[in-house]
Amino acid sequence: MDCLSILNECASDNGRLFKIDVVDKNKDNELFKSVIKAALDPYTQYHIRKIPEYIKTDAPDISLCYALDELKRLSSRELTGNTAKNHLECLLANLSPSDAEVIERIISKDLKCGIHKSTVNKVFGKGFIETYPCMLASSMNEKNFKNIKFPGAIIQTKMDGMRANIIIDSDGKVDIRSRNGKQIDLHGMLDISGMFDIVIDGELIVLDDDGNILDRKTGNGILNSAVRGTITPEEAERVRMVAWDIIPLEDFKVGRFDMPYSNRLDNLKFTLFVEDKIDIVETSMADNMDEVRMIFQEALDAGQEGVIVKNTDSIWEDKRSKHQVKMKVELEADLLVTAWNEGAGKYKGLMGSVTAVTDNGQLEVNVGSGFNDGDRKMLPEDIVGKIITVKYNEVIQDKNKDTKSLFLPIFVEIRLDKDKADNI
Repeated sequence: MDCLSILNECASDNGRLFKIDVVDKNKDNELFKSVIKAALDPYTQYHIRKIPEYIKTDAPDISLCYALDELKRLSSRELTGNTAKNHLECLLANLSPSDAEVIERIISKDLKCGIHKSTVNKVFGKGFIETYPCMLASSMNEKNFKNIKFPGAIIQTKMDGMRANIIIDSDGKVDIRSRNGKQIDLHGMLDISGMFDIVIDGELIVLDDDGNILDRKTGNGILNSAVRGTITPEEAERVRMVAWDIIPLEDFKVGRFDMPYSNRLDNLKFTLFVEDKIDIVETSMADNMDEVRMIFQEALDAGQEGVIVKNTDSIWEDKRSKHQVKMKVELEADLLVTAWNEGAGKYKGLMGSVTAVTDNGQLEVNVGSGFNDGDRKMLPEDIVGKIITVKYNEVIQDKNKDTKSLFLPIFVEIRLDKDKADNI
């Protein structure tokens, strides 16, 4: 079975166990294994976000194996710019249509069949696909707040954009990545010079024509085009980063940096003091929970999503940190869409709702609110298999199933920067 047929078989059923079985059945196929590695390795990027136009052939004269080897010339930046695009165009034009489709998916870092890192690592072993590091905050509850140390806790505005890293390697080359390692093409607008071997952690936001921050759905819609590689230079010019951490690249890849956060924050301020498109997140201090609540309310009154409460001595680690707690009023979850459901009445023939699940499958919900008329024109292939953010009021027990559900779920956005659903 060729690689595209295996990928299509994986896409034929949304069940995680089904996909694992398909991968396991083909685990001795070395070419398929190489395809997975080339597409999912977060540290392998091809620096081309838009597939060039090419003429398909019925008489291919190169193999998929040869094309995979030639992609190394793009990932190593041996070939760049138009030379790289021309090389990719030549490869695609001389492959069979099915193999060319596989290369397109590799370049886009999306196999379009619901196979992710956790799926293949289940078959090939932990570490086959490296984890792209990301430190997350704990949820807001009494238990988690017991880990916050007073006096002197750090309070920072919770930004409402797209999580991102600016990665600068030992040669000073700049790469911008989403929280799941996908490349974000901003036409060099946030490139920083004179720095080496560091990672800046923060959130991307987009400004309107008057310099105000766009709402999350509009702003992240523009940033999603940067993930796809279709953002215009004019749109990229309006992108800013709000940064809150800086980590040495070597420690970032390992997933741990023991320097206390207060020192890292000082280093960040020193590093970025001349950058006009990267701001330091608004920061204050609190000596007790009453002050935390007051600052939280001030943030809400100012139209912010909430705040993050941090311990000054917290380390950076690739996990959900117990030393950081996020405070927000509205509950949100990132869920995997498993089904497209046709609407009724005026939505006949259009999308009426989608079915979405948590990563462990213990919660399933139909989401039909929050979609605009443009959203409802999406076809199943536009949304099934993708991660969406859903707002909700509370987790409830489904009366007709053993699974949990959500009360009043509302669609917020498609998350191209995530490939794994939450567990609630």
